[in-house]
Formats: sequence, structure tokens, C-alpha cells
Amino acid sequence: MTTRPRTNFKTRSKTLFLATLLASAIPAHAELDADSARKLAAFHRTSAIAGELIYRGHVAALNRPTAGPLYSYERRAEKNEHGSLAAHITRDLQGDVVIVEATQSSPTYDLQRFDAINKQLGYSGSVVVSANGRRLDYHLNDNGKISTASEDISDPAVSGPQMFGLILKNWPLLKTGKALPVRMVVLKDKTTYGFDVRLDKEVNGQATFTVIPSSFFIRMAIAPMRVVFDVPSSTVVSYEGRVPPMESASGKLKDLDARVEYQSIAPTYR
Repeated sequence: MTTRPRTNFKTRSKTLFLATLLASAIPAHAELDADSARKLAAFHRTSAIAGELIYRGHVAALNRPTAGPLYSYERRAEKNEHGSLAAHITRDLQGDVVIVEATQSSPTYDLQRFDAINKQLGYSGSVVVSANGRRLDYHLNDNGKISTASEDISDPAVSGPQMFGLILKNWPLLKTGKALPVRMVVLKDKTTYGFDVRLDKEVNGQATFTVIPSSFFIRMAIAPMRVVFDVPSSTVVSYEGRVPPMESASGKLKDLDARVEYQSIAPTYR
């Protein structure tokens, strides 16, 4: 018989509260309805509901690095009986929360569940991963339209809040020169897309990893992503590539390729 680690009431309450905020959000039309906006406002008032602050990131357009940040976000994490719950909370320049993404993962960063509220695009939803990691069940509320889908996969599923942890877990494998194939969750599409993670180089105490679309057609639309870690501390230094928030241009939203500089608060990545 196996015994689960005990979780104190405070930790359990935070985990349940965060899961409730994310899983029950309902966006409407071009922006979230009052109830969903209220839930994002809860993160605005006190993002500590999502756990310990791990790092902060400043998001600038990759093609305009000196123009200043467009968004900021923070990573918060909380251990629970299943592993850990990590949230990425993105704010605009006025400090308003526009996106919350949360991942429940195992102690070894295997994806178990992914939830998101996206105020910019007016959607919320969840992805639940089967116990063997080979089946995904989606639930999406896209501007008031409810839909579901299922998907069978053979490679590990990965989401934004869990991706860096998965790289850290597989660092020894990647150091041998092998690639790690993963399936990146795109909740709004209710599907995953294939990517290959590789170690590019280790120089001057920093390791650079690339995350490259495995499909030629996806590579035409999405440039390779790059993640830089500090080797001694295994903390993330920077990221370049597609990010969840979009950029407003001429009154329209467009995909944003960005450079994110990180300020680590916790001594180690979680």
C-alpha cells in the first residue's frame, strides 16, 4: 500500500481555490464576462493565492528589444499531494491581469492538467491528461461557445507553465545530443503540435535549449523558441519566441514573438 504525502489545510485551500478560479471561468464575446473578470481580479488583488513567487519576467517584442516591455508576468508555485500547481500570471502595462495559465504536474513535471483564462481572446478552458499520459480531454469556452475534444498522443504533453521544468528534468538526456519530442498544448485549438527540444550549447555557465516545431509547415509559422538557463543554479535567464499575450496593432491583436528577461526570486526553479 502506498501513502500519499500529507498536505496541510492552507496548501490544500490554495490549490482548490486556484483550480476553482480557473476551471469555472466563462468568457463571453470579445472579452470575459463579469464573473470571469472578477476571478482575474482576485489574482490582481493578491497573486499570492497561486503560491510562492518563483520569478518575474519582462516581455518585450523580439524585433524591438529597446522599446521597453509590453507585458510582465510572474510564476508562482505550490506543492500539493499530486506534485505541484504552477501559475503564470500575465499583466499589461497598467498592471491589469490579462491571462492566467496554470499547470498541475507530477513531481517530475509530467503534465496532469492545464487550465487557462485569456481575457484578450475571451476564452477559458482546461485540458486533463490521462494517468498514462497518452490521452488528452479538452473543455473550451470560446466567447460563450462550449466545445469538447479528445486527443491521443505518443509523446509527452507540455504546456507553458511546465515547459521549463520538463527541460530541466530531461537535461541529462539532452546533454547526450538526443532530441526530446513533445506535444505542445494549444488550448484554443483543442489540440497539440509537435516540437523537438534540443540542447544547443553550454557556454560561460549558461545552457541554451531550442524548441523547434517538428512539422515543416508549423516551422513556417512559428520560429524556433530559445530558453537560456544558468547552469550552476538551474534557474531560467531568458526566453525568445512566441508568448501567450498578443500585441495590439492598429486596433487588432496579432501574435507576439518576444524576448523575456527573468528575475529569479526563489533560489531554485519550481
